[in-house]
Amino acid sequence: MSILKILAGQPDGRASLDVVKQHLALFYTSGPEWTGRMKLLAARAPDLDIFGQKLIAREPGEWCITDAGRDLLSAVEQPPTTVSKDLTLGELIENLPASEFASPPPPPQRRLEEHKRRRGIQRRVARTRRSA
Repeated sequence: MSILKILAGQPDGRASLDVVKQHLALFYTSGPEWTGRMKLLAARAPDLDIFGQKLIAREPGEWCITDAGRDLLSAVEQPPTTVSKDLTLGELIENLPASEFASPPPPPQRRLEEHKRRRGIQRRVARTRRSA
């Protein structure tokens, strides 16, 4: 479920595997809220298979969320009273009510960019030390 959320928050719903891993690391080390939220969402789609159900497409160098993936996210993010455990994945998507809530904002890019910048500086310092 986390991968679907990450890709849905990316430009054009696409991201490299490295970007997905960075977001996962950030979310799962930031506290129990993300883990708890993902468990609740995953409970609403118990037989989730993101590749088998074609919710995510693997393309050279990146993963991309499909329309079916976006539809599933919209369905499971509905308040619990509107989602029944007896519905199949197809029924969830077909019975998708209009959302009253805005989509959550994408993950903060600043943290990732700052992390990448620091890693680049650390690598250059290490190279400089080795060559000296």
